[in-house]
Amino acid sequence: MPVTEGLIYRFELYFPPGSSGLLYVCVEDGDHRIYPSEPGEWFFGDNTLIAFDDRLFITSEPHELFIYSYNLDTAYDHKYQIRLGEVSDPVLIQSMLPSIQMGSFTEDVAGLVASQDQSRAALRAQAIAIADELEEDQE
Repeated sequence: MPVTEGLIYRFELYFPPGSSGLLYVCVEDGDHRIYPSEPGEWFFGDNTLIAFDDRLFITSEPHELFIYSYNLDTAYDHKYQIRLGEVSDPVLIQSMLPSIQMGSFTEDVAGLVASQDQSRAALRAQAIAIADELEEDQE
């Protein structure tokens, strides 16, 4: 399942009526099981919506999740639906992940301090140059 680089903030898995708990589904990111998060566990249900908020940050290629399923029903095929809430805009991600927002804030403050230090150094150099000129004029 292709996903965008960014944040998955919502996961929903729906089992339509009729599967009688015989259809099992899990989602992995590479070799890492993410839904459900416990290794070896599977979601299953019948006319069941499994939905929850999440904060899964997707940064590395290939930007895809692997969905695995198996069906124990020998008479009927069963289907499921997966929906993801995703956001890739950095401003929206910051609003949803306070720690990233704080990191950005820290970087912004560090940038402002560096800029102020540069301005002070330039003013100091200018003041020294003026003082040197005045001293030369008095000699």
